[in-house]
Amino acid sequence: MGEFNADPRLSEIVRTMRWRVRPERLVLVGIDPRELPVVLRVIGGLIGRFWQLTVEPEVVTLALEERDWRAVSPAFPHAEIERTYRAISFEVDLPPDLVGFMALISGALAEAGVPLLAVSGFRRDHLLVREADLERAEAAISALVARA
Repeated sequence: MGEFNADPRLSEIVRTMRWRVRPERLVLVGIDPRELPVVLRVIGGLIGRFWQLTVEPEVVTLALEERDWRAVSPAFPHAEIERTYRAISFEVDLPPDLVGFMALISGALAEAGVPLLAVSGFRRDHLLVREADLERAEAAISALVARA
């Protein structure tokens, strides 16, 4: 079980963790950073239960539900859009000093040939995977849990 050697707590955390595929269908949107004031105005009206905003000098990235994107997309005619993603949420409060959790999960998905985007919240981690890869992602995570 070398894959669980990064932190002695990893095996137990993975073995007992709950995870789920969120029902929302998500889009990933890249917006010119000069449009950040517009982004900040429209995000207050988002009704989705899962979304994330990342601001970088080169691009503003939104991950949000398709229905929310349909509502705000007219404000961003030049946005780059990637469809369709699903979020896998790990329903475990991870210790802030834990080493190797995301490496373990992303390694299992890499072995299965599943590309991913990692999303971290204050207490929990999530993965965005293309809907077309969801079944393989679920199988890879289930196999990892079984090995723990």
